[in-house]
Amino acid sequence: MKTLKFFSKAVSMVLCLSLAGALFTGCKKNDDSFPSIFSEREETVPSEETDQTTDVNTGGEIRQLEVALPYSDLTIQYLAAMLYCKNNGLWDSQETGLTVSTESLSSVASNYVVTNIGCGSTGVNLDTVKAWKSSGKSPDLYLAQDSSSIYKAGYAETLNDYLADSKYLNAQQVYSGALTADSEDGIFFAVPHFCSAKIVMGNTEYIPAGTGKLQTKNTTENLQTYLEAIRKEHRNVAGFASAYELIPYLGSAFNNDIPTSYMVCDEYYNDKIAAREVINEAASYVRGLYQASLAQDQIGGADPIYSRKAALWVDSSANIRAWADYYPGSLYLLHLPCNDATNVGVPYISTYSLCVAKDSESKDFASEFAAFISFDPDAQLLIYRLEDMTGLMPLTRNDAVWELISANEIFGHLAADFHQTMDNAVYCPDSFDSKVFSKTNEYTAEYVKQNDEFDPEKCYG
Repeated sequence: MKTLKFFSKAVSMVLCLSLAGALFTGCKKNDDSFPSIFSEREETVPSEETDQTTDVNTGGEIRQLEVALPYSDLTIQYLAAMLYCKNNGLWDSQETGLTVSTESLSSVASNYVVTNIGCGSTGVNLDTVKAWKSSGKSPDLYLAQDSSSIYKAGYAETLNDYLADSKYLNAQQVYSGALTADSEDGIFFAVPHFCSAKIVMGNTEYIPAGTGKLQTKNTTENLQTYLEAIRKEHRNVAGFASAYELIPYLGSAFNNDIPTSYMVCDEYYNDKIAAREVINEAASYVRGLYQASLAQDQIGGADPIYSRKAALWVDSSANIRAWADYYPGSLYLLHLPCNDATNVGVPYISTYSLCVAKDSESKDFASEFAAFISFDPDAQLLIYRLEDMTGLMPLTRNDAVWELISANEIFGHLAADFHQTMDNAVYCPDSFDSKVFSKTNEYTAEYVKQNDEFDPEKCYG
């Protein structure tokens, strides 16, 4: 088994330039042209005999909605009151979601009734939605871990008719990549609500004294050097636990930092030869960590992350709060490594989106509420002000919202970096409801233990 050899800068540049031309057409992840959402409703001219009715809130009608959101009931009520005020000319333009009094929102006499059955911090999975459907008790609107799988299973309403004229979908405020991630062939089936990013987490107990903590942004070469220092000082520690989980997110690092899709999946279908070279670079790097004993999945039969014998591991930023509790005072955070020290960053982002139930009787209201709490700056500020959103980020460009997140004690410094690089974001799955995600994790875990060549088709199915 040969250990990993880093290419010289000149050789890397030649490889990257040759691959960039082949991959760029299929990639274009940072092309931020705002998508057009076309309504599927047929425009008809009513005849003289036809009753002409409009879906307008008359003020006396009670608009009801049941939601499954990871927020307190009070936060939901404040959001509903804010929406009512904005819809009825009652909102003070001098106020923001940071300054508005929750007492004043509580006193609003609206005809909006929004009840919350709650859900986990990153939403519900497909099995939960199936159970709701079987019991006949599906909420009108719910946060989903993987909206695509729910839509393909037939449980999510298509939203083109409801979002085509939405005042909240502003090209100057909303990241277009997040919107298109919840669409297929021009059909939009969810509203992206917030997102997480893949990051590297570390345990300060195993920072090597000789080098000190690795910088927040680092190269693949620096990461290997850091792991070598850890091994030298801490022999019975897994330097990088479950390092195979890095593989799907290293395509951009080994392609001159041009944003490439999750596991270079999209590019692979366009040019298998060029994409395979990028994948092999990333996979060989991680396999080299295992061969050099810098990465390990088990220590004495136990998972080193949970037994506190891991120096580093990769995970979603959505799980920061849980790890901070499990590693009180000893958790630190890093960006994914890149090959180029001057790289500005390619965030690998997973969205958690709002789906409208196909059998909902309040689809219009549900769609409006979803777009409002996801894209209205004041609604976003109120959510991040009242709820613990550590590790989670908005899908709007609003500077005030990002400044609030960047002030977070644990995640703030990474969030500030992500704010600057979101236009380069690659949107990828992070739920085992996604077949590509589940198969990729299963295959890469076995790949690093074998001597065979990497086979992308076993990941993609």
